[in-house]
Amino acid sequence: MPYSLTHTGQCQSGYFSLSRLVFTLTLGLLSSLSVTAQRTQSYAEPDYHYRNGIELFERANYAAARYEFRQYLEPRRGDGSQTLFNGNDQNAVEAEYYIALASLYIDEPGAELLVDRFVKNHSQHPKAAQLYGDLGTYYYTRQNYAKAIDFLEKAVAQGGSSSQQITYKYQLGLSYYNTQNLQKALPLLNEVKLDTSSPDAPAASYYAGVINFRNRNFNEAVADFRRIEKNPTYQNQVPNWIAQALYRQRRFDELLAYTEPLLKRNSGSAMSEVALYTAEVYYQQNQFAKAIPYYKQYITAAGAKAPGAVKFRYGKSLFRTGAYNDAITQLKTLAGGKDTTAQYAAYTLGVSYLQTQNPSYALNAFDQAGRLTFNQEIQEEARFNHAKLQLDQNNGADAVKELTAFLKQYPNSKFENEANELVGEAYFASNNYPAAIAYIEGLKKRTPKINATYQRLTYNQGVNDFNAERYPQAVANLDKSLKFPVDTELQQAAQFWKGESYSAGKQYDTAIPIYASVSKSGSTYATKSLYGLGYAYYNKKDYGNAATYFRDFVGKRASVDDQAQVQDATIRLADSYLATKQYENALRSYDQAIAQNAADKDYASYQKAVTLSYLGRDTEAKSQFDQVQRQYPNSRFVDESLFQRANVDFEKGSYQVAIQGFTKLIQDKPNSSLIPAALLKRAIAYGNIQQYDPAVADYKRILDNYGNSEQAQSALLGIQNALSDAGRPEEFSQVLGQYKKSNPGSTDVERVQFDNAKDIYANGKYAQAIQSLQAFMQEYPNSPSTNEARYYIAESYRQTNDPANALRYYNQIIADNKSDYLIRAATRAADLESKQKNYPRAIQNYRVILSKASGKPDQVTAQLGMMDTYFVYPKLDSAAILARDIVAAGSVVPGAQNRAQLMLGKVALAKSDYKTAQTEFDKTIALAKDVNGAEALYHLGEIQNKQKKYKESTATLLKFNEQFADFEYWKGKAFILVADNNVALDETTQAKAVLNSIIENSSDETIIAEAKQKLATLESKN
Repeated sequence: MPYSLTHTGQCQSGYFSLSRLVFTLTLGLLSSLSVTAQRTQSYAEPDYHYRNGIELFERANYAAARYEFRQYLEPRRGDGSQTLFNGNDQNAVEAEYYIALASLYIDEPGAELLVDRFVKNHSQHPKAAQLYGDLGTYYYTRQNYAKAIDFLEKAVAQGGSSSQQITYKYQLGLSYYNTQNLQKALPLLNEVKLDTSSPDAPAASYYAGVINFRNRNFNEAVADFRRIEKNPTYQNQVPNWIAQALYRQRRFDELLAYTEPLLKRNSGSAMSEVALYTAEVYYQQNQFAKAIPYYKQYITAAGAKAPGAVKFRYGKSLFRTGAYNDAITQLKTLAGGKDTTAQYAAYTLGVSYLQTQNPSYALNAFDQAGRLTFNQEIQEEARFNHAKLQLDQNNGADAVKELTAFLKQYPNSKFENEANELVGEAYFASNNYPAAIAYIEGLKKRTPKINATYQRLTYNQGVNDFNAERYPQAVANLDKSLKFPVDTELQQAAQFWKGESYSAGKQYDTAIPIYASVSKSGSTYATKSLYGLGYAYYNKKDYGNAATYFRDFVGKRASVDDQAQVQDATIRLADSYLATKQYENALRSYDQAIAQNAADKDYASYQKAVTLSYLGRDTEAKSQFDQVQRQYPNSRFVDESLFQRANVDFEKGSYQVAIQGFTKLIQDKPNSSLIPAALLKRAIAYGNIQQYDPAVADYKRILDNYGNSEQAQSALLGIQNALSDAGRPEEFSQVLGQYKKSNPGSTDVERVQFDNAKDIYANGKYAQAIQSLQAFMQEYPNSPSTNEARYYIAESYRQTNDPANALRYYNQIIADNKSDYLIRAATRAADLESKQKNYPRAIQNYRVILSKASGKPDQVTAQLGMMDTYFVYPKLDSAAILARDIVAAGSVVPGAQNRAQLMLGKVALAKSDYKTAQTEFDKTIALAKDVNGAEALYHLGEIQNKQKKYKESTATLLKFNEQFADFEYWKGKAFILVADNNVALDETTQAKAVLNSIIENSSDETIIAEAKQKLATLESKN
């Protein structure tokens, strides 16, 4: 067998039992004795000791035998002077032979001298020549090759019969072989192998072949092996040697001609190495389809012992024939290693994954190949492909980082041109526009394609700056974009957003000519610029021009994508008409907005009523104000409608009816910001009909409860007149004194002190703020600013992580139940109670907010908090009810609808109702690509993981790069779950690669810590 040696031939042809050896040595002697001789003969018989020695020697009792032979020889020595016996006394000579032989067998000191003396004294005796050979054979059979060599060399040197000499030469040759003296072994084995009469010839031919192979004498080796290829002992081993020898000589055609017929007859494991060399030949000839079955035969037989390089070539052959899934099976077991084979396997595995539409696994495979440094070319290609794949997977930021690093590491790469082009694409896909812009600005040479990319990058950054309200930066970046007008449409877009930036920065005069230019361009931004022009003039209070441009914009409604803008422009057009006293036109535009079901249709309805009142159509106006209250009961314009309806009667002198209207507002909306104004109007109305007591009561209510309102000064004058008219002027002094006590406005000391305390709070010095605000409350216990002071004290305690004291002050505001800070205090208190798991108290606070909220936004905000609290309580059904109400309310609060939709999915998930959860999460994602959508996508993957749909889960989670790449926490959670899926699919190498990527690229420390913990767990299992 190649690369190993067996001693099968040696053991079969060279083994002699001790009894056979002795039998051979003494055959001539014993044939002269009678086989029926009795051992009961007299001890005095002369040959007794000789025969007893023979018997003991045969039983391997060498010490006793030697004694008997010596006893036999003693009488023949006479006086001891005789050392050489008569050559004709055969028994005496043979007794001396056995003494020498037995002495060697028992390692008697000086035994070899006895042997040499025997040979010298009896050189002509047959036993002299036989003694060295017998001793050599004895040690040979016991694998004591060093001693065997000593005696066999002498036996061969003594000469003798040819057949005996051939045996000794074979044994001497094998002894040299086993002591690695191949140079001496080969000539002896060459001589034996050609002696067809020798039973050792096949074994000699085999070992000669092995030696010739080792000496790279492949032709001679093949000849030696072919000589015995049909020998039963060697027929299973010889083909492996012949195939290997032919392979080493690159005699591929001869190899195939020899091996393929063999493999057709015998495809068993004995022929596995023959199959391997056949496969290797076809592999080198790029005949991969022919190589595959032979590789498979070899690897099936070798199992885990198959070398990695062979497994790689098998996988590569499968890859080259398009059997990518089978190639993946073979290669993925190699790719996790740390050697050259692993690097090649990982690279090929990456391409195979791409061919099977599995880019995430391909990414990890290229990453592995790129980390290994054994083959620089493969490493370079792997890193380039990894960067390209990042871009294909919409990982723009990672692609930018990798491509720029690639160009720095491989400045003369064959991929340089393509990499430079891809950098531009990667920057466009990346959200890190400032870094991308800086990179391009630093290039010494910019191609037209890079300039086109630069135009889009600076445009996108300009729009981002606009959205972040960084208007000067937006203008600067848009100007950069405009310097490279590669894309005309993009050029007009940049001009438009430049106008928007100036307008948002209230630089209307600068924005107007830019808008005007774009409006004449014929681009898709021309119509949008009319909208911008309308608002620019509107904000300048140039309502005439505003109306012109809003009217033009609304007239193009069919070409406007955003119908919400059309509806808004319709309302602003109506407002402009109203401001320029074009009341009929205003009415028509407000009606259009209402008919369009505009988002602000409650405002349009209210403004319509106001317009009717300006036209003096009081009955219609009052009816319209009533309609606002009925149709939009939760609108913030309900309070305004109640007030203005009453004011219509007030203005025309119908004071009694007006009093009823103001009373309705005061009673129905006790928390309305219009209460001071309604009280003032009602007090005046009471005074006008000479009902002074209720007038005085209303004035005092304003002074007592709304001392800081703009109506307070009017109330002070009003109560003075009312008391005078009622004939009770003396009461005014008491009222004035109380007012001064509560509102020492003449010196402004209280207000200055309070403003100073608020400034301390605003600067983040919370401990000092608490002291200042508490001192203020002690000095002015009846101040109308008390609840405001309480609120800032509570906020300061909250900021310094003292929730107990924060709640104490929030609850004081809530208990007072009339402050403008009531809703804010209840909101903060609810949040703190929820964080401390005081869920019932949190919900109680949210209920306070709902009962006091004057507008829909405050109501929805409270519902969101209560929804989240019910979910963690947990009271899942209550959370779901609130979520449905919020969804139905629409986008009153930005993001509220998305958050509520997500909650419906989380409630279903908590109940293990996966089908419903999936439906709700899909709806969340469809609403908007915000953080709620990101969490929803994660939960979709989580559900599939729980259902053991690991591949489907991974496919879902990989959408993060495309849809929610900006949400680092949920993206990190998603890819940690991808690693879990890989582990469940027994793809540990892939799991480790994913976790390593998270650790290296995530910016979220929580995610990095979790990934490290999971990676450590995986590593500990290996």
